[in-house]
Amino acid sequence: MAAKTRKTAIITGACSGIGLALTKHLLAKSDVEWRVVLADIRPEAWEEVKSSLDANRVKFIKTDVAVWEDDAHLFKEAYNWETEGFPQHRIDFFAANAGTGDKEHVLQPFDLDEEPQKPNTLCMDVNITAVLYGLKLFVHYARKTTRELAQSDSAKGAAPPQQPPFNPKMVITASCVGQYPFSIAPQYAASKHACVGLARSVGDPLLRHENIAVNCIMPAFVATPIIPGRLAQMWPQEYLTPLSTMCRAYDELADVDGKVVQDGKSDGKDGVVKVGQSVECVIDKLYYRTHVPPADESQAFLLKESGHDGLWAKAIAERMAEMTASPDSKQQYL
Repeated sequence: MAAKTRKTAIITGACSGIGLALTKHLLAKSDVEWRVVLADIRPEAWEEVKSSLDANRVKFIKTDVAVWEDDAHLFKEAYNWETEGFPQHRIDFFAANAGTGDKEHVLQPFDLDEEPQKPNTLCMDVNITAVLYGLKLFVHYARKTTRELAQSDSAKGAAPPQQPPFNPKMVITASCVGQYPFSIAPQYAASKHACVGLARSVGDPLLRHENIAVNCIMPAFVATPIIPGRLAQMWPQEYLTPLSTMCRAYDELADVDGKVVQDGKSDGKDGVVKVGQSVECVIDKLYYRTHVPPADESQAFLLKESGHDGLWAKAIAERMAEMTASPDSKQQYL
């Protein structure tokens, strides 16, 4: 019997809600043996859940995802994690899952006799800035792994690879309100819209040029700790989306062959590797959402030319060349 493929995952916000469900889902898989780095800002949450996890295949790292240094430490530790039998120096899957809600409503009442105060933007910092941090780090370490594997293959000559091809996957936890108005929490809605736009914008070039797949999920109403007060109990129970639906979405988005179970509960294309997708997870179904079509021919041209080899890229390259040739010219672009 062939040995199981062994892979490493990083999950942020991993000690509760969607992150914890995904951790347990990966550890329970029979086709791939996963080890998981659980990143969370709350060590007390880790203490509550660690006894339910396989101690030999999990590692907890206290992480404030809104702090670059914490994220950099997280990825470096995961990349260098030594565990018997597991390939070192590779991160196969990254779930950018940590999130939070608005800490201040931008339209709340203000004291007009006081000077306006800087708004609390922690929601934006956690929900989108941290995702950008994670994306940069994930790509960085994926490139290091790819280089290391290429050097190893070169040293072996024509010997066949010992592991399946390296095709790292990143899935961002956005939200269904990443495509709808959500007046109760506008920062949350804006940050989740940004997550959807980010996944759609980097997905195609990363897969085409570096074999990295980036997608996002858009959960509907899920009873997680981010839900305030008694809202989950007040919500119609038939409208609750179970954690298992998100796990199914992760499976489809991370599958190396793009497998989709043909049971009518997902409109994803079977056998097509998923990239730049935003999947709305509603009750027990998955809906692959697409962006709006271009308004006219001129907008279609704009989108086409925003690609890696388009006019935008050529103009930016020219500008960078000018800045390199003449440091003083930087000022006109700042």
